[in-house]
Amino acid sequence: MSRLVVTTGGTGGHIFPALSVAAEVRRRNPAAKVLFLGGSGPEGALAEKAGLDFQALPASGVLGKGVKGLLSIFWVARGVVKAWAALRNFKPEAVIGFGGYAGFCPVLAAALRRIPCAVHEQNSVPGVTNRILGKVVDRVFVSFDDRFGSFPAVKVTRTGNPVRAEIAAARRSEDNGRRNLLILGGSQGARAINDAVVAALPELLAARVNILHQTGAADEARIREAYAKAGADPQCVHGFIEGMAQAYAWADLALCRAGASTIFELAATGTPSVLVPFPHAAHDHQRVNAEHLAHLGAAELIDQKELSAPALAALAVGLLGDTARLASMSRAVRTFARPEAASRIADGLEELLAA
Repeated sequence: MSRLVVTTGGTGGHIFPALSVAAEVRRRNPAAKVLFLGGSGPEGALAEKAGLDFQALPASGVLGKGVKGLLSIFWVARGVVKAWAALRNFKPEAVIGFGGYAGFCPVLAAALRRIPCAVHEQNSVPGVTNRILGKVVDRVFVSFDDRFGSFPAVKVTRTGNPVRAEIAAARRSEDNGRRNLLILGGSQGARAINDAVVAALPELLAARVNILHQTGAADEARIREAYAKAGADPQCVHGFIEGMAQAYAWADLALCRAGASTIFELAATGTPSVLVPFPHAAHDHQRVNAEHLAHLGAAELIDQKELSAPALAALAVGLLGDTARLASMSRAVRTFARPEAASRIADGLEELLAA
């Protein structure tokens, strides 16, 4: 494959799998040209950092009623026209979308232009964008089994969720004397998790727990100040952790949301976890994601409404003090890893071109 368009936007959960597949295509063919079509979110900077050409297109929700519905139709029509032009100029052999509103119009335009096209669905419950596009694309790659029958079965291939190469290569160092807690709220942070951790700091510090905390950029200053007031080192607080591979290798336990990228990063690195699903995720998909690991004995699942400081401290300190349990959780979560996900998606795209 020599010319590919990847398209998505919004959060790291959509963007990083797209970048992983782009990297795999370029690994196979260093001369390959990959264009990233996205919106106005962080995807532009991340794509350019990865060495990809990037073009921003108008993006909006694809559903709505009344005036909102009319505006949605207008934005979709405008987006399809822009995407059509971008595809005409770039002349891709294939187009693949990774969900999110920003990926809707480019994939729809590709289908209308009869360019081989596919989508990848990260979560166990598909989002609106991919549910609609699944009807018009040639292939649907899924991270979890499509147990809800959201897509035509003949199109579906389960690949797992692509994980960044540096994270897939990360190896946790075994040291039973450590108590290292990694706190993640996703690329945009999680205020509820941040507040619960701050409230639990006295118990965590008393148990000599080492902390590395990703707060999201909007909460970084506030949480740093709270750490300082509690007598904790504010230098362990970061708005966004750039070196996630090193963070996973350092961690004995992760406290985090349950987006698909996080689930598969935990699996790839063998990291035990306490999962707090985002309660307002569409169709409660984070809870369904989390249940996969909880049923394996690879994670503890706690609802956000139950995330009190005493409950969090007791759970984290208890797990970090039980090395046998952590080892069992690590073995269990590794069984969920799909290190070949990006390669399988690239294979699927090449099969489309050969058909």
